[in-house]
Amino acid sequence: MLWEWVLAALGDGTELAVSELMTNAVQVSRAMSQAAPVRLWLLSDGAQLVILVWDASPQPPVRLDAGDDAENGRGLLLVDAVSTGWGWQFPPDMGGKTVWALLG
Repeated sequence: MLWEWVLAALGDGTELAVSELMTNAVQVSRAMSQAAPVRLWLLSDGAQLVILVWDASPQPPVRLDAGDDAENGRGLLLVDAVSTGWGWQFPPDMGGKTVWALLG
């Protein structure tokens, strides 16, 4: 998709951000009493890319301070490092939350 949008230079950062955000969404969805799907959207204005990941959990994402030996907990730190910004919102018409990251 990035190649078609002439944004191939954002490929590595996009791959990492999508991987981390989707992993978080899947983990949260699995932990719910009734597993729910996750959704991914990629949006672009030709210069920047927005990654949107939705999951059914009403809990906001939490950036952890992972220790040097920790095997988990660095996902949002990595998203922060490769993106221009990131955040979340609670879409009233869908429930759950959407976590977004802006690259470009």
